[in-house]
Amino acid sequence: MEDFLSDLSVHISNGCLVVPVQGDVDDERIQSIQKKILDNVNKQNVKGVVIDLSGVRMLEPYYAGIIDKTAKMINLLGAKTIISGINPGVAISLLDSNFEFEEIFGTVRTFEEGVEKLLPVIADNEGIEKIEIEEAEESVGLEEKSETEQECDQEESDEEEVLKSD
Repeated sequence: MEDFLSDLSVHISNGCLVVPVQGDVDDERIQSIQKKILDNVNKQNVKGVVIDLSGVRMLEPYYAGIIDKTAKMINLLGAKTIISGINPGVAISLLDSNFEFEEIFGTVRTFEEGVEKLLPVIADNEGIEKIEIEEAEESVGLEEKSETEQECDQEESDEEEVLKSD
């Protein structure tokens, strides 16, 4: 199994993990694929995964179910999943396995299209992180301003009391 893990070719393209699945899928291979994907999503902090099934002619419904569960796990880790390269035999297996597609961000013909489809998601996530940082900085600035305003208000209040007492 360890030999297969080192042979499984995954790479990161534009912040997306691309996983080409080739040949026949069996228990050992599907578990290895799942482990490799989840390890890379976790370690590389990618925001999108493209699982390319163009090298798979047939896929047993059981294995399609494992791909569905893997997509759910990817989602739990904070990334989106695209399935690419679905041929008619794989499409039948996906439907026979009651593949839910809920956690799938989309399906496309090629992995290149998958990476392209994920680019806005990656850009949005980076933008969201930047906005959250800016909002936090502004919030700290507002809190400081509020304290300063409170001090000024207190000083004005003290001055008014002094004037009233005179």
